[in-house]
Amino acid sequence: MEKPNESFCQLKHQVFIYISLLFISLTVHSELNEEPSVTSQILTVEERNYIATRSFTVCSVAQAAGSEASIDLVKLITTSLNMNLHATPPISWQEGLTGLKNKTCDILPWATYTIERNRRMNFTTPYARIIRVIVTRQERAYVSDISNFEDELFVTESNNQILDNLHKAYPRLKTIQSDLTATALELVLEGKAFASIASLYSVANLFNNREFGELKISGRLPPEFDDVVSLASRKNDAMLNAILEKAVRMTNPKQIANFMSQGAILKIEPEIDYQRIWIVAILIVIVFILLLWWNRRLTGLNHQLAIAHAELELLSITDTLTGSYNRLKIDRAFAQEITRCDRYNHSLSVFMIDIDHFKKVNDQHGHLIGDKVLIKFANTIKENIRSNDLLGRWGGEEFIVICTETNIKDAERVAEKLRTLIENTCFDPLQKITASFGVTQWKKGESQETLVSKVDTAMYQSQQRGRNKVSVIID
Repeated sequence: MEKPNESFCQLKHQVFIYISLLFISLTVHSELNEEPSVTSQILTVEERNYIATRSFTVCSVAQAAGSEASIDLVKLITTSLNMNLHATPPISWQEGLTGLKNKTCDILPWATYTIERNRRMNFTTPYARIIRVIVTRQERAYVSDISNFEDELFVTESNNQILDNLHKAYPRLKTIQSDLTATALELVLEGKAFASIASLYSVANLFNNREFGELKISGRLPPEFDDVVSLASRKNDAMLNAILEKAVRMTNPKQIANFMSQGAILKIEPEIDYQRIWIVAILIVIVFILLLWWNRRLTGLNHQLAIAHAELELLSITDTLTGSYNRLKIDRAFAQEITRCDRYNHSLSVFMIDIDHFKKVNDQHGHLIGDKVLIKFANTIKENIRSNDLLGRWGGEEFIVICTETNIKDAERVAEKLRTLIENTCFDPLQKITASFGVTQWKKGESQETLVSKVDTAMYQSQQRGRNKVSVIID
């Protein structure tokens, strides 16, 4: 005769299998009826072909958060892109940097932007800010100001350039480094260090999944030491960075916050009545099914609204005739790039293009032919600049190109290449058209108005020199 406990265990096992099959069925049904994602409609054909023909390896560097944390995060952000993703085995942060360089992995999550790293990696817009906390033994006092403890020994993470700034702010602070957050906490637990400085996300996961009951969070670093994290990729893979950038921008911040909070909640686990929990779980599943049934009735409309919102957002920054960015978007881009270059001392070049004698085209051939010329002209420029350069229609037959991370010599070279290309392109029914180019470079302290005035003057010089020329203003 079976014991009561054995019968109950079998019952739990059967209920668990039933619930699992039920969730799998609902998930598969939902996926079969899912419409094309909003994000995939934002990608260009070239970007879609790029991800369709490649697989991408994620550097699994977030060991404290679990071996799957890195790839799960990237999957969440790129969920609409259908990317073929797989992960490396768990590795340290230094191994992740090396792996990205040696092409053993392609996407490095949890990456913090620095000027040094930006020379060899591309970064997306940050997707999260993670505070840095101070972990001590339970008997230690609350650390309200780290400067009061500069004679104590702190453990920090290796190869973290944000934490390297600690020594600039607190020159007397004594520190040692550890590759892993878990190792750092063990040093504190064993009394070999006063405290560990680590991200709240890593600490919370370790507190939940390991025996660190004698430790506590005793304070936090000032906000300037927070980890502002992005997705990083190799510098020479601008296409992947452009795709990841769009994925980050299209991801709902609440989804990322929910993902992060799954590990960043410190839990105290009480004794559990498992029999009661199974009964409650079954009731929850029943309620969930009813809610899902009702929610699915609204899914179609919500999806259509999301697509319409994305299309309106794109339309608001796009020139309807040429498909290039409009004046509103270019003005915003100028402000953002000037602020970024001023902060990090990066280079920024701009060139303005004017189609020579375009008024004659409209007068002799009509505005319909003129519009076709503008469209082909814009497409020719767009197809022959980098993916991270911005092309905008400045007005009428004038266009402007913002070249990030580009000095004046490189910008002049690109402008000359485009001038020659346009001169040798057939704009049917016209045999040939030419364009005048003005090129300049932003100088530290210059306003947008000054920069635009300089490049406009350079273009005017090209027109005065007989048109179909490239003129450069350096100062």
